[in-house]
Amino acid sequence: MGAAAIAGAIAWAFARAKGLRSPVRWGLALALAWGSHVLLDWLGSDTTPPIGIMALWPFSRASYESDLHVFLAVSRRYWLPEFWRYNLREVRRELLVLAPIAALVVSVSATWPFRAYRRLAASPRRP
Repeated sequence: MGAAAIAGAIAWAFARAKGLRSPVRWGLALALAWGSHVLLDWLGSDTTPPIGIMALWPFSRASYESDLHVFLAVSRRYWLPEFWRYNLREVRRELLVLAPIAALVVSVSATWPFRAYRRLAASPRRP
């Protein structure tokens, strides 16, 4: 989560330096996107030590792993014959889980409040 906060702060500073509207929203959006990546990694299965993710870095080096494994571990042993078959099956599984979520995000972002915000953000800024 520390990396998400750092990425959000960098996005905020960049948006502010470029004069974009609502730099706080830009920073928050990037921090939330990074944080969702941490959440999805936490829901995955890990088979190589250290098991889990260091979600609270830099404040803690403790590793966390969910009991609910939505995403199975991928094989890194490319020399085995079942490598491609197994990993492609896992890619298909991840797409089945994540594609509906992505479709929902796209459909929600096409609604009126977000379209209006995009028009405002695209309009030239006056001094």
